[in-house]
Amino acid sequence: MIAASTSSGSYQPTTADILIVKKYFKLFSIPLPDELIDDIIDAASYWALHISDMLLPMPNGNSDMMYMRTLPLAVYGTEGDFLLDKENLQGEGFVLGGLPPAELEWAAPTRAKPFRKIEFQLWSHDQGWGGEHGCQGTYNGAYSWFDASVERLDSTSCITGSFEFTQKDVKRPFIPSPSTLQKNIVAERQTTHHIVTWTDLDNIKEGSPEAIEAENRGQGWKSYDGSFVRDLQVGDCITLWMRARFPGWSNDAVKAKITVFWAV
Repeated sequence: MIAASTSSGSYQPTTADILIVKKYFKLFSIPLPDELIDDIIDAASYWALHISDMLLPMPNGNSDMMYMRTLPLAVYGTEGDFLLDKENLQGEGFVLGGLPPAELEWAAPTRAKPFRKIEFQLWSHDQGWGGEHGCQGTYNGAYSWFDASVERLDSTSCITGSFEFTQKDVKRPFIPSPSTLQKNIVAERQTTHHIVTWTDLDNIKEGSPEAIEAENRGQGWKSYDGSFVRDLQVGDCITLWMRARFPGWSNDAVKAKITVFWAV
């Protein structure tokens, strides 16, 4: 069974914390309306979160491979920081933590689009050689990259069931697409730490200066149109894919971390 890891020391608000704060706003002589309270909470980025940490060095040459998958998001028992390692992934799966406690301690998201932000942290490199002339040390002509996809559960009512880490059919682009999460630097043997942040407010358009800047960072411009975050549903899982194309190309992942924030 996968259990929550110990705190990193930084403050991470829980659903219970957020519910208490929202209750305080109701104690004013003139209670604030729910819509205004939600706006204040959003403006403060005071959101619940799930963190999936994966530490598993894994080379991937000229193929597609799933590196990690988050636990079901915004479901009771999956809030907090979780370490996914080889032992956990080869075990019996993740058993959700039973029925929710009292109303003040837990509440499932009620908004139609509750997710606010996803942060990907990737530690990786390519094969360390090759690439077209003039592309070494850049993201141009890179055929070693990461993608993200969503796995949608049939039901979010499986509070007492178990969740297995099994691969499902997803799109497998032959080369990096406009939705690419992150490319590796071409012909770089040293591990690079990339941080990619998507929000529900992203709205980058093709050809815009922001789109060009994203492409120069090795990220597909379309990954910043906001749809990935806005379309997430309660119980969804995010899968991180390693990809490499053509003989000699490799995507060597060292570790990864996915943090997902949602409004309560």
